[in-house]
Amino acid sequence: MESTVRFGRGRVAALGVTAGAAFCLGWIQAGASTGDGESAARVSPGDLFASNEPALMAVRRELRLGLVPQPPQPPVLWAGVEPFVANEIDRFILSRWSEEAEAGVPGFAPGAIPTIDDHTFARRVYLDVIGVVPTIEELDRFVSSREPDKRASLVAELLARSGDYADHWTPFWEDAIASSYAALQGGIPTRGNYRAWINSAFRENRPYDVFVAQIIDFGIPGANPPVMTQANGKPARVVFVRNETHTETLQTAAVAAQVFMGTAMKCASCHNHFENDEWPQTRFLAFAGLFSDHDLEVIRCEKNMGRSVVAAFPFEPEGGEPAIAGLPTDIPTDEAGRLRLVSAMITDPANPRFARSIVNRLWKRYMGLGLFEPADDYRLDVEPSHPELLDWLAYDLMAHDFDLKRTIALILTSRTYQLRFDAALADVFDVGDKHAPRFYRSPTLRRLTAEQVVDSVRVAMNQALDPARRLYHVNQSTALSRALGKPASRNEISTQRPDDVAVVQSLELLNGPELLALIGDGPLLDRVIAATDDEAAGVIYRAFLSRPPTTEEERVVMVYLAEAGEEREARRAAAVDLCWALVVSPEFQYLK
Repeated sequence: MESTVRFGRGRVAALGVTAGAAFCLGWIQAGASTGDGESAARVSPGDLFASNEPALMAVRRELRLGLVPQPPQPPVLWAGVEPFVANEIDRFILSRWSEEAEAGVPGFAPGAIPTIDDHTFARRVYLDVIGVVPTIEELDRFVSSREPDKRASLVAELLARSGDYADHWTPFWEDAIASSYAALQGGIPTRGNYRAWINSAFRENRPYDVFVAQIIDFGIPGANPPVMTQANGKPARVVFVRNETHTETLQTAAVAAQVFMGTAMKCASCHNHFENDEWPQTRFLAFAGLFSDHDLEVIRCEKNMGRSVVAAFPFEPEGGEPAIAGLPTDIPTDEAGRLRLVSAMITDPANPRFARSIVNRLWKRYMGLGLFEPADDYRLDVEPSHPELLDWLAYDLMAHDFDLKRTIALILTSRTYQLRFDAALADVFDVGDKHAPRFYRSPTLRRLTAEQVVDSVRVAMNQALDPARRLYHVNQSTALSRALGKPASRNEISTQRPDDVAVVQSLELLNGPELLALIGDGPLLDRVIAATDDEAAGVIYRAFLSRPPTTEEERVVMVYLAEAGEEREARRAAAVDLCWALVVSPEFQYLK
């Protein structure tokens, strides 16, 4: 079987192609034709999906993107709305607002919902991009700037801080692929330690499709995965793809689908999915077979049904086509071949779920709620809140070589991201009413992660960021890190930390020795002690909350310090109390 693919000469010609990619370009050149400014080549699917070497993936990305329908273009808005448009994202969002306004629904006038001030923007974007609050110097420099496009410039500046950017992303992906510093946990092999590799990938801004393909296809430096002895005495590999048993193979397939395609199919592992007709058991088993060296048997509720399901990639375009065009039909009979193929299929631009899933995760990370919810349960019977925007962002990501920083910059420089938090306007997702609309007139309140809290306290106290002291480096679980939501171990994958609150968290924040140790020392305390009573409040509030104090807050700080007296140790103890009060406050613990 052959498929005709077309590509523009731009990025292919510009590739710094390795020797391993030369034969791929040879296919193209051998079948090239000219006459319309483009080249066409007839390439067999087997050849096109034969490798996940990065340069070859770039060629495949270019070719396969031609199979993807052009996304809807950003809507043209009436002139009165144009002043509220910062970029294309706002056109999609405000178009929905305009529909509501035209229908007579009150509260959808763009001018009635203000954007945040510079102090709030700085705190929000620092925490979102590099995971910590700004120092006082960084905050004051940004706020005092008169540059007309200073917010976009700050976003670009923070994204360019590649080490800090990577440090902030590392714990998310450690959770998402169950990366563990220990090869064995309780005698059971883990999925491996990917911390350094994840960090390196985000430092170099590796294309997202390459990043994912390498996780699945053993492309991670280190080559052969180590083999460990389980508690039962049997050998097992420490690697992301665990397939020593039927059950582990099913779990690996379900994890890959959930994390990389936002699709929940685990319930179809032993019977047809009860809540989603899209996933009969046989469809899931066909997908799971691609993670093994053999087709999988149908075992229904622990009973072997005496037949197997042929391995196949099950994701179909939503236009009703029987299969994604141009995928290989010959499935390898060896494990390495199947993993190479399934990783290429998952990351294929023509796979309708891959790019959509990651842009939805980015949207949820920065806005609080995804364009489809739950973010791990993309399904055809629940339409995204803004399907045109989701398609547009996904296509834009693919057309720009899966550059996550580009999509992040688009979101953070949109006016939609910069809207003021308003609890009355913030969207909610109700699992009992999945079809309820979302308008994004306000971001959703987001609880800071354990890493953001602890690392931000260190920045506030020291007015500097020591990358070596970032919390994600700490392997030991502590009472404080657990109370703030950091998992004690990573036996299971997770793409979102729990955001529920309980008494134990309050007790740890109010009485825990770990937090006291964090705020009990640091240059900030000396700065507060040296300041006059009326200056001290400004120092503390800008350090922790990235804003000046209100008149009442300034008065309270002045009174508290005055009551402590002039003796240095008493004043120092009062300063610690004030810092503690701000750290445990909801304003510090949440991002809005």
